[in-house]
Amino acid sequence: MARDIEFIPEEKIAKALDVFWLKGYNATSMQDLVEAMQINRSSLYNSFGDKHNLFLECLRTYGYLAAQDYESVLSLKDLSPLETLEKIIDVYVGGTIYDCKCCMGMKSSFELAGDDDDVRRIIKQASDRTIGIFTDLLKRAKEKGEISEDKDPVVLAHIIFNGFCGWKQSYIQFKDATLVKKMAAYTKEHLRS
Repeated sequence: MARDIEFIPEEKIAKALDVFWLKGYNATSMQDLVEAMQINRSSLYNSFGDKHNLFLECLRTYGYLAAQDYESVLSLKDLSPLETLEKIIDVYVGGTIYDCKCCMGMKSSFELAGDDDDVRRIIKQASDRTIGIFTDLLKRAKEKGEISEDKDPVVLAHIIFNGFCGWKQSYIQFKDATLVKKMAAYTKEHLRS
């Protein structure tokens, strides 16, 4: 007779996510995961498969959590499309300054995505979702005359998305919150010009 699972998988994934986020994939050992998740090795393998499968699940979870931050701003009904995007930028800047861990998506891109199709696919799906949100807001902003006709919403969405990665990297390296806020303000100013 099969034993019931004695833990909530989402809680264990959250603990594994923290380890991968802190150490990266290659530096994380199975023992690190067993200790953080507080389960025995056989339960880890039986429930999640190997380290790679667990990492992929953690990466999916990370992408979902990141998207929730942006989608919560979309529910604010009193903002115009451009104001919504500016609010998303503010939310990201706040997260960058007050949670100075490296972006797990960015870290995983450099560490694994060049050689691992599964990792690249998951990161691309999460990136496409975020860029899609930005593109939609920019298209609607253009329709409302909030940004000029000559601006390309798709290109702008990619510039903002890649700016987020750069701002995070800048803050990790220089620990200069004022600089990150100024870069965000510059971006918002140039959307309107």
